[in-house]
Amino acid sequence: MPPGAHSKNVRLPAKESRKECLKLAAGQQLAYVFTAQQTAQFNIHYHAGDKMSYPVRRNVRHLHGEYTSRAAQDYCMMWTNPHAVGINLSYSFIVRGGGKSK
Repeated sequence: MPPGAHSKNVRLPAKESRKECLKLAAGQQLAYVFTAQQTAQFNIHYHAGDKMSYPVRRNVRHLHGEYTSRAAQDYCMMWTNPHAVGINLSYSFIVRGGGKSK
């Protein structure tokens, strides 16, 4: 990841989740990459009224991608450990495009 990226290494306890939320302007890109010790449930979601929308949902150990926001709002990346034991999780992300994140 380039300079300005946010990177973290965490221990994700059994059956628990970790969330990173940011405010994105319309048209901004969220570039992300992560690696988990075992398969994790990953999603990018946002709230639209009473509904939650999931433009990205994957069950993988490793993933890199980009998501371009369609509207200015808060978006969250979330990793869930479905296993009965804790797992290590390493992730990085950066926001590209106009405006500011967070």
